[in-house]
Amino acid sequence: METILIAHDLWDVVEVGVQPKPILEEEEGFGGEGSEVEQVPVEAPPSPEKTKSKTPRNEKTAKGAWDILRREFRGDKKVRGVKFQAVRANFEYMRMTDGESLDNYLVSFFGIVNNLKSLGEDVSEQRIVQKLLMSLSRKYKSIVSIIEETRDLDAIRVEEVIASVKVYDKREDLTDERDKLTGNERAFSSLRVGNNQVTGTYKGS
Repeated sequence: METILIAHDLWDVVEVGVQPKPILEEEEGFGGEGSEVEQVPVEAPPSPEKTKSKTPRNEKTAKGAWDILRREFRGDKKVRGVKFQAVRANFEYMRMTDGESLDNYLVSFFGIVNNLKSLGEDVSEQRIVQKLLMSLSRKYKSIVSIIEETRDLDAIRVEEVIASVKVYDKREDLTDERDKLTGNERAFSSLRVGNNQVTGTYKGS
């Protein structure tokens, strides 16, 4: 949300806030036809909501709403510390299982990364790259070794790593499919030869 608001040049409204514009009212004694009207700033009357007790539903400013959302989703300092330790532990010990699909793992992986960032952790791109390569299953050992030996891990972007791993994953799937088809063809060939032998024996007898 912060990124979106910054992109639309609205972050100052959240961070600094804005003052309500005064209502301009004509000064008494002026305003006749053809005469110049002097406008005097007058404070806006308080809305009925402002006389009620402040609750999250009655918050009218962007900054106030943002602060409420931050408290609700991040919690106070103590609660946030507990959450932070749990999410960091999940990140450090996260590993891809042998039977897990790449897409499912990436969703889980970046879900934890986003949770860390939302709790205030500064997760650098280099740290994400290193963790991702280290946590992939044994199936991706070859592509991980290639990336580590041929690329600068301090400069490579996460998107490049994901692209390389996905290409490798697709290639492996095609190889497995080709091997499966080859195995089926061999099975059919063996079956066909066996049937011919049985038929020939039957005819001969």
